Amino acid sequence: MADTPAGLTPPCDWVVEDLLKDGQMVGGVFSSGYDECDILTNDYWIQEANGLPKHSFLIAKPLMEGTHLVEDDEVDTRHRLPSKRSDGEEEVFDEEASHALLLRVQNPANLPNEGQQTSTRHDAIRQAITTETDGVPTESDFVDPLTRRELQYSGIEASVIGTFYYQENEDGEEELTFGSDIQTFFSAGHYVVYKPSAEALSWIGSYPAGADDDSPIRLGKVKYTTTRVFDQGDDSPVYVDIEDFIGAKTAVFGMTRKGKSNTMKILAAAIASGDTDVGQLIFDPSGEYAYTNDQDEYALGELYKESEPISTVYKFNPDEDEEGVKPIRSNLLSRDNLRITQSYVRTLLADDDSTYVEKFVNTEIPSKEEISDLSGGKRTKAEKIHSAYFAVISKSIGVDKLPDDFKTWFNIGDELDVINNASVVESDFSTSKYGSIGLGKYRGRNQLVEFWEGVAEQDDKLSDFIDDDLETILEMLVPPGNNRGYEKLSGLNKFHNSSSEGDVAEEAYQELTEGKLVVIDISNGRESVVTSETERIVEEVRRTSRSRFRSTDEEDQDLPNIQIYLEEAHQHFESDTFRDEGSMNPYVELAKEGAKFKVGMTYATQEVSSVDERVRANTANWLVTHLNSDKEINELADYYNFEDFATSIKDVEEEGFIRMKTKTGQYIVPLKVDLFNEEWVTSNTHFDVQKRESDIQEDEEETGK
Repeated sequence: MADTPAGLTPPCDWVVEDLLKDGQMVGGVFSSGYDECDILTNDYWIQEANGLPKHSFLIAKPLMEGTHLVEDDEVDTRHRLPSKRSDGEEEVFDEEASHALLLRVQNPANLPNEGQQTSTRHDAIRQAITTETDGVPTESDFVDPLTRRELQYSGIEASVIGTFYYQENEDGEEELTFGSDIQTFFSAGHYVVYKPSAEALSWIGSYPAGADDDSPIRLGKVKYTTTRVFDQGDDSPVYVDIEDFIGAKTAVFGMTRKGKSNTMKILAAAIASGDTDVGQLIFDPSGEYAYTNDQDEYALGELYKESEPISTVYKFNPDEDEEGVKPIRSNLLSRDNLRITQSYVRTLLADDDSTYVEKFVNTEIPSKEEISDLSGGKRTKAEKIHSAYFAVISKSIGVDKLPDDFKTWFNIGDELDVINNASVVESDFSTSKYGSIGLGKYRGRNQLVEFWEGVAEQDDKLSDFIDDDLETILEMLVPPGNNRGYEKLSGLNKFHNSSSEGDVAEEAYQELTEGKLVVIDISNGRESVVTSETERIVEEVRRTSRSRFRSTDEEDQDLPNIQIYLEEAHQHFESDTFRDEGSMNPYVELAKEGAKFKVGMTYATQEVSSVDERVRANTANWLVTHLNSDKEINELADYYNFEDFATSIKDVEEEGFIRMKTKTGQYIVPLKVDLFNEEWVTSNTHFDVQKRESDIQEDEEETGK
C-alpha cells in the first residue's frame, strides 16, 4: 500500500473546529427540524463561498455553547424551569463547540417575507430591462443600494444528515464521531452555517476512513455538479476503507460507458494491493480488464509486482506467447478430467428425454482413482466401462483428436477373437503377455473407437462380455435404428482443448485461495460455451467453499477471502431465477449464502429493477452513476437517501460521476471517480504498469516498427 494520503488524518485527531477551519460562513439556521432546516443566506456570502451547488455539504455550528442555550431572563416567567444550579454562579460557555450538524443543500427555501421579496425583485428586473441606456442596463437602472441589500437575502432548504460529536473511544480518548440523527433542536436561531474548506470536505467525504486504518484508498474527489463556473481552490479527495468491499456485496449501477468498469478496476487493484489476502475472480465480457482498449488507458492484466504479473488471465484460444494467459477450455479426452467431461455431457443432454440417453447419463463411470482401488472381476468391469465411455467421447469430438498418450487397459480372454472378426476392425488386436489389452492411438488409428465399435457389431456373440452398463454405453457409440447417439454430443468440441492440463475451474479456485487475481476473458467465446464455463467456475467456488465450511478439518475451516466481479448482473440475479427454489444457478446460490463462505460479490448493471430485491437488500456498498429511466431510479429510492439525488442521477451523464454509500459510511457522498491510469496505480498501490508482450508486438505492427 502507498503511504498514508496527505491531508487525511485519523478521526481521533480532529475536533469540531477543524471542520470549520478556513471554511466560509454562508448563513444561519432560522427554522429547525429533526430532518430538515431552513438557512438564511446572502448573495455576497454565496459569492465568497464560490457558490452553493445542490447536494453541497454544510456544517452548522452552535452560536452559543453551554448547558443553557437560553438564559432564564430571556424566558417568559410562565415557561421558566426551576434552576439546576444552587451556587448562584453564572453558566460558563465553552470556547469550543461540543458538536456540529452535517447538512446537505436541497432546494431554495422561502423567507418569511418571501412574497414581498419576490414582488420587489420582479419590479427591479422589470425596471432594469425596460429602462436601459443604449440597450444595456446600467447600475442606476436597478434599485437603490439599501433595497438591493435586502434583496440579496434568500433561504436554503437543507436536509439534516446527522451530528458530529465527541465520544470516548476504546483508549479512553475523546473522539469526534458521527451520529445519523440529531438529539434535539431549538426554535431560536442558534446555528451558524459554514461551507467547509477543501481539507475539511475531504475529511467529511472520506469519513470514517482515516490514516489510522491500514486500508484507506483514494477513490476520487468530492463533486456536486458538472458545471464548474464558480469552482476555485483545491480538490477534496475521497478515500474509502477498502475493507468495506471485501466479502460484501457491492452494487455499481449505471448506463454503459459511464465509468462502472473503471470503478471496479480501482476497487480490484486496491484490494489486490491491500494487507488482506483476497482472491479476486473477474468475468470480463469485453476484454477490458485483461487488456487495454480504446477507452481505457490501462487494464488489470497489465499490473506487475516485482516484474511478475499480479493476475492470471484465462481466455479462449490464447496465443502461445501470451505471458500469464491460460486457455479456458479443458482437455475432455484426458482420463484425469473425467468429471469435467461428464459435467459437459450432462449439460448437452439435459433436455433430452430419450430413454437410452437418460440411461447413458445416469450410468456410473468409475474414475482412474476408483478403478485403482478395485481388483479381480470388479476391476475388469470398471475398466471396460471407463474405456468404452471415452470411446463415445472420442467419436463425438472427432476420432482423429485422440491424444497420442491416451491409453486404457483391461484384461480380456477369448472374446478378442470374436471382436477381431468384426468388419470395422482393420487389423487384429492382440494382448500383452499378461492377458490385457491397451487401447489408444496406434499408427494414426484410433484403436479405442475401433475396438468398441467391433464389440457393438458382435454384441450378439458377446453376451458374457457385455453387461447392462456396457450395453448402455455402446448404444450411444453405435446407435441402433434412427437414433443419433454420439452425434448428440458433437457440441463437446466447443469445450475441448487438447493442450489444456487439468480442470480450469479447479485451477482458478486454487489461485483464488492463494490470494491471486484471476481474470476470465470471455470476450471471444460462443455464448453457450461462455455461459457453461463461467457457471462451472462459479459453481466450483460455491461447491468447494460450502464443502470446506462444513468440514471438520481445521485447515478446511480457514476459508479464503474471495471476491467475484460480475458485469451485466441482471442476467444472473433476475427475480424469476432467484425465486426458483429448484434453480441450480450458482450465482443465485452464492448470492444467498456467500457471506458465510467469505465470498463477496461486486456486481454492475444498468437494470436495477432486474436484480432481485433480496440481493439488493443485502448489498452493503452502493455506487450509482447515470441512469436514464425513472423506473430504475425509483427502485433506488427504496434504499438510503438516493431519492434526494434522483434528478441528478437522471439528468447528469458525466462519466465517472457517482453517488456513493459504503458499508461503514453513514451518508451518501457525490464524487468524481479517478481514472484508472498509471498515476493512480503508482500513487495508491505497490504495482507497476507494463504492457503485455503480445500488446507490444501488436502496437509495433500497427506503427510499422
